[in-house]
Amino acid sequence: MTLPMIAQDIVLVLKKAGLLLNHRAPRPDQTFNGHTTNARQVQTASLFIAYKGVSFDAHSALKDLQQNQSGLGFIVEQKEAFEALPQDVFACLVTDSREAWAWLAAHSHGNPQDRLRLIGITGTNGKTSTVWFLRQLLRTIQEPCLILGTLGVYCGEEKFPATHTTPDPDELFQQLALAVKKGVSWAAMEVSSHAIVQKRLGPLRFDAAGFTSFSRDHLDFHPTMDDYFAAKWQLFSQLLKPGAVGWLSHGIEEWLPPDAFTRGLHFYGPARSGRTMQKGDSHYEVAAMTLQSTDFSVTLDSKTWQGHLPFGADFAIANFTLALLIVESLLPGRVSADAWSHIEPVPGRFEPVTEAFAHGLAVIVDYAHTPDALEKTLHKLRELTQGRLWVVFGCGGDRDRGKRPLMGAVAEKEADVLVVTSDNPRTEDPETILKDILQGLTQSKHQAIVDRESAILRAIQGAQRGDSILIAGKGHEDYQIIGKEKFPFDDRKVAAACLKRRQAK
Repeated sequence: MTLPMIAQDIVLVLKKAGLLLNHRAPRPDQTFNGHTTNARQVQTASLFIAYKGVSFDAHSALKDLQQNQSGLGFIVEQKEAFEALPQDVFACLVTDSREAWAWLAAHSHGNPQDRLRLIGITGTNGKTSTVWFLRQLLRTIQEPCLILGTLGVYCGEEKFPATHTTPDPDELFQQLALAVKKGVSWAAMEVSSHAIVQKRLGPLRFDAAGFTSFSRDHLDFHPTMDDYFAAKWQLFSQLLKPGAVGWLSHGIEEWLPPDAFTRGLHFYGPARSGRTMQKGDSHYEVAAMTLQSTDFSVTLDSKTWQGHLPFGADFAIANFTLALLIVESLLPGRVSADAWSHIEPVPGRFEPVTEAFAHGLAVIVDYAHTPDALEKTLHKLRELTQGRLWVVFGCGGDRDRGKRPLMGAVAEKEADVLVVTSDNPRTEDPETILKDILQGLTQSKHQAIVDRESAILRAIQGAQRGDSILIAGKGHEDYQIIGKEKFPFDDRKVAAACLKRRQAK
């Protein structure tokens, strides 16, 4: 439940944030019962926050709102809009309305971030896994945690749906307030580049942060890879508390700005000959791995953990290591390797469809939806496969078209048999998306089947004992977006049903 906002408090919040350029408050004690960025949801005595979005500039709605509602207040970021508002209404001119929204959302929910220890995870791939492992590691030491990200929102043992990797400010601070209400003192969240650029985080400052990986993605949103990295790097350059802990994957070193190495940040990665570890850095080393288990160790300075996890895949081990290092940095000496065997695999991340083992097959569902993630996942599955390696994948519609042929090329290089299909086509023609993917292929060892269920069935019926099938792109998602509608579709359930049909055949 949001708290009412008083005009003079709004001014103070915006001043504290460094966003306020000008304001007028005919009644400093004027109270607003809520705030909104949606002109269709404005009610009497509410605060309207206008910003210029990707496809709509809410400043254009100001005139109609003044005529149809009373008792309104306004936050705007255009000087001409501010000057055009009546002198007898509360109004603030700010440098960035989106950021103002985040600060005001935090205020209206009682600034829950001040009563939480916050962990932020960014990276192209690996955010979801790391946050998932953070929750479970903290649970093993009786430290309940709120997590926010692609898998949804978990508060302690309760789960809530999520709309974005990093929610909009109202949802974000509502969930943080829920954690405080339930007595949870930790919050770990995925920090997307979109959220940073769109200023959704407001006053959040993190006690610890991790950077998992960096590769091509979201170039439909960011102009260049440099812009994409710069957005993510703001988590470390602008959003950490003084003395905060920062862990960086060795794989991002080439992208780092020169001052990154003077910030007291630490690196982690696989043990490799020829790499010199600096004090405070960490490495992990796998002793044995199958599709269902991993024995490995993590070394931090003079301390080494050795344990067993009930799942496989290199990427999961890297992300588990990051989560372990963050918890150890914040709560030293509390983590025990004895608890690793109780850690659950991440839903939809290199997740085996267990029914396949009875057929002598391995069917793996994974969220890999970038060229880098697909390559790494296929490469690891190749190591664990005796027979042929199949891949069923597509690319999302209304997203970065440039990565489609790159993913086709990766799949052709790493797999024996390709079945190219739909992912979430959204408003694009699925056939067009498939054609974009096929431009990256040089051979004819592929099949193109638009219907995703038919594509999965084709691979499962065509595979022989000893073969592995990777179903990539959607992972944990239990829907498919066609046009603007969501239809039920879970790769894991569809694969299990197809395995039954294979048996019946």
